[in-house]
Amino acid sequence: METLETISQEISTHLLTLGQNSLKILIALLVALLIMVIGLYISRLVSSLAKKTLNKISFDEKTSKLGINELCMRFGLGKSPTYIIAFVLAWAVIFYAIVLAAEVLHLEVIRTLFTKFLTFIPTGFVSLIILFAGLLFGKLVGKIIENSSQANNLKGGFFIAQAVNAFIVFFCALLAIENVGIAT
Repeated sequence: METLETISQEISTHLLTLGQNSLKILIALLVALLIMVIGLYISRLVSSLAKKTLNKISFDEKTSKLGINELCMRFGLGKSPTYIIAFVLAWAVIFYAIVLAAEVLHLEVIRTLFTKFLTFIPTGFVSLIILFAGLLFGKLVGKIIENSSQANNLKGGFFIAQAVNAFIVFFCALLAIENVGIAT
């Protein structure tokens, strides 16, 4: 009879431990889900605030004059720089929510992966700015050379302008790749 009491006491202890661990996991899952829902809401809010702010200062019109909108369309990045900036900000908030949810669930691999990605976003953004600046500057210098050669009736100005444009774009692409951390 004593062994039956011992067995029932061990079973009840194990069931109590199982129930407590299940409750901890359930609470962690609910908190992670809440973090994700709040993160999605905040990402939508950040995206709409960024769009409203950039539209208020006529950001798309100003970037259109510089030719950035055309470059965005050519690269397939989106409708406008406002759209791209709002998109990147929204996804940065979502990634941060994923990092927080992974932290709550003690998923170190996911947390580490997304943390590294979040630290890469500013570097990637600067590299894109370098690349866009190179494209704009190359186009500007190419047009200057082409117009100067036409004004002075020099032959071959178009080809020199295209070569200078290609060199500037290539040099800026190398700078952007080096900024990302890829050895050149």
